Amino acid sequence: MCEVNLRGLYTWPVILVRPRSSDTGRATGKFIAPAVALLVASSLGLSATPVRAGHAASSAEAAAATKLSPDQFVEIFDNAELPGLGDIGPAPSITGDAGLDARIRAVGEQRGYTRRPLPNRPLAPFEGWMLQPEAAEAWRSLRAAAREAGLAVRIVSAYRGEAHQATLYRRKAGGTSDAAINRALQVVAVPGYSKHHTGYAIDLAAARGDHNAFGNTPTYRWLAADNFANAKAHGWIPSYPAGSRPAGPNPEPWEFVWVGHENIVCGGFVPTPEHPFCDTFGSAFEADASWLAAQGITTGCGPNRFCVNGDTTRAQAATLLWRYAGRPAPGADTPFVDVPQDSYYSQAVSWMYFEGLTTGTSATSFDPHRLVSRAEFVTFLWRLASRPEPGTRHPRFADVAASSFAAKAVNWAAETGIATPAADRSGAPPAGGSAPRFEATAATTRGQAAGFIRRLADHREHLVFQPSE
Repeated sequence: MCEVNLRGLYTWPVILVRPRSSDTGRATGKFIAPAVALLVASSLGLSATPVRAGHAASSAEAAAATKLSPDQFVEIFDNAELPGLGDIGPAPSITGDAGLDARIRAVGEQRGYTRRPLPNRPLAPFEGWMLQPEAAEAWRSLRAAAREAGLAVRIVSAYRGEAHQATLYRRKAGGTSDAAINRALQVVAVPGYSKHHTGYAIDLAAARGDHNAFGNTPTYRWLAADNFANAKAHGWIPSYPAGSRPAGPNPEPWEFVWVGHENIVCGGFVPTPEHPFCDTFGSAFEADASWLAAQGITTGCGPNRFCVNGDTTRAQAATLLWRYAGRPAPGADTPFVDVPQDSYYSQAVSWMYFEGLTTGTSATSFDPHRLVSRAEFVTFLWRLASRPEPGTRHPRFADVAASSFAAKAVNWAAETGIATPAADRSGAPPAGGSAPRFEATAATTRGQAAGFIRRLADHREHLVFQPSE
């Protein structure tokens, strides 16, 4: 018997365990050598986080209250994580003259224009215009709010393809000199550089008049009031606000872009120890992700982001559990040919193999980049907890049969409150009256992984391993 200290805070007794089956149910005879495991306990005083009521309203309020500078508005769209966009491809033809086109692009980039991706999925039609589905729904919401305020607003342009943009440029072009090109680009974007290409930009006008007069209308003043609070409440921000750094055209009060509440909040976010991630606000897993960060188990998926709805790979799952266990020294070399020694997850996989938490997906493979299913993740936790016998062998979920490799693990996780029915990626239980399902084969989201690990810590004071024979 040995003791393991986690960051000088907790010391727990630890003994050893023998593995019994592979990650997907195949039998194995691998024997375990001595090693360590541990863990943080309910003495932390942390409990599972309930789903917040009024999540959408809270997110809207948070976005509306986020104060942003003109430069931040521009940066939010440039850095936004938006669905439905492909990679940026070759620059399109503008005039048919390659040399002239190159100069147009060069002048445009000096003005601050940025290349934009094109949609990679069908757009949603709306009153003759095309928009990304999220933007179309948010436009309906924004227009309804404007009507409630006694204001009328309409779209006069939405998605535009590169060829359409090239036509607009040629109409505005007053010559081929750099000065003439610059004048044209004050009012029309370089083809391939317009935010309208993404399907997330709209040009607005009041009930009467064209878009050029929109900045002088009551509707615009309503949208722009209190740092564009009414626009932000529906996920919209000004595209080219006055006072921003050079970003392409002259300021355009009529153009707005949809980025959603999350990107708005992230754009003005200052992390704190209690709230390290900007994209977990209102999530059922907000406290879980923050707890993982406080324990040094995760730093998120990017600057200030946790990517709560992102999927978890087997390599990431191994790394999270290894860090949760205090980053113990790895054991002997594994037989997995798909785990490079210099990979970020090699020590974690070696530790898991050494402790009998995994035998891989075959005798020589771990499949580090494959998504880890909910059944596999809970099975890892069950093995980490010394394979306790559940109170019943009767399946608790409709999609986890008694013969499943994960049956005991899932029943145990349900009994301890580590796992609950999950009909969707939010972790919320299914609608009333439907048979509970675990969604065993679904990929484990990053939020769900955080919730599983934290609930394990909440429900178990420490991990006691059975001695090996």
